[in-house]
Amino acid sequence: MFRTDKEDARIGGNAAVWFGTLFLAAVLLQVLSRRGAGFAEWYAESVYPMLMRILGGISSLVPFALDEWLIYILTLSVDFYILWGIFCIWKKKKRLKDWGLKSVCLVLKAGTLWFFAFTITCGINYHRTPFSELAGLPMESSTAEELEELCLWLTERIEETVKDTAKQENGLTALPDGLREKTRDAMERLGETYPELAGWYPKAKPVFTWKLLSLEFLEGIFGPYTMEAHYNPDIPAYNQPAVLCHELSHLKGFMREDEANYIAYLACVGAEDPNLNYSGLLLAYTHSINALYQADRERFAAVRGLLCEQANLDYAYHRTYWAQYEGPVSELSDKVNDTYLRANAQQEGSRSYGRMVDLLMGEYRQIKEAGG
Repeated sequence: MFRTDKEDARIGGNAAVWFGTLFLAAVLLQVLSRRGAGFAEWYAESVYPMLMRILGGISSLVPFALDEWLIYILTLSVDFYILWGIFCIWKKKKRLKDWGLKSVCLVLKAGTLWFFAFTITCGINYHRTPFSELAGLPMESSTAEELEELCLWLTERIEETVKDTAKQENGLTALPDGLREKTRDAMERLGETYPELAGWYPKAKPVFTWKLLSLEFLEGIFGPYTMEAHYNPDIPAYNQPAVLCHELSHLKGFMREDEANYIAYLACVGAEDPNLNYSGLLLAYTHSINALYQADRERFAAVRGLLCEQANLDYAYHRTYWAQYEGPVSELSDKVNDTYLRANAQQEGSRSYGRMVDLLMGEYRQIKEAGG
């Protein structure tokens, strides 16, 4: 049974209206999240959790990273479509103009679906109430002296914690047993203190193509369309717990990278496993000591020399690991990530990861005021 030209036109017109409506809806939601007072927070607290539970529940039914395999399927489908189009044009079954016009329409439709899906799964959440406000942390600029105090405080905590951590035969810090279960438990435990983080968490999943992530200098990645938290299982062991907690925090709608880092730190240091504690403390120390380096090189040199031998050993391996992946791919990845973050209201781009220090300093000030 063949459709007439009028029927094709009617179907095409209906599709155009449907996709146009979807695009306008996404634009409206983006405007409301950026301009509408309280809209993003309302969405993050009411609509988003249901969406996360549905999509996360579905993806949790499979043991592998679902969206990773969906990307493979999509890539193969696009390759097949292009090859089939070339074949049909070569055999003169289709005209190049008609195939090209159809391809443009498909790209526009796919782009509209992506934009709408991105908006409702994570785009709105970039504009919710900052975690610093929810946690009641004072956010002020820091002096070099304050940064020095913060680094010394973290140095002491690292030295106390490292005594109980599990080690590998080569002396490096080991992965904790039951890594995925313990990081999920740590996040659920943190939810008892912060209601915004309470509730169910799926297990983070390792990616199959971890080498591609390493080439891009990525330790983990959040899959918004399937509500999955992914991590690179090949990165240094000491860092993996913090990475998992970072990605899991995105599942609760905290998309800003500095906040995700701070939440990961809180989850790790509040866990019962010392390897998780150590991972969170080193994450905090890394960003804090880098901030001190930028503020005062002399203070940095004095404080950096006090770090314990175990942490220095793990840092040395960390540098060696990432050195092998330096190149044009990692540089391009950083530029893409920087552009993406700036487009989503993180004006400092890739540097926004380092703004975790502001949150740490707010916590440290509270502890000092309380006499801790």
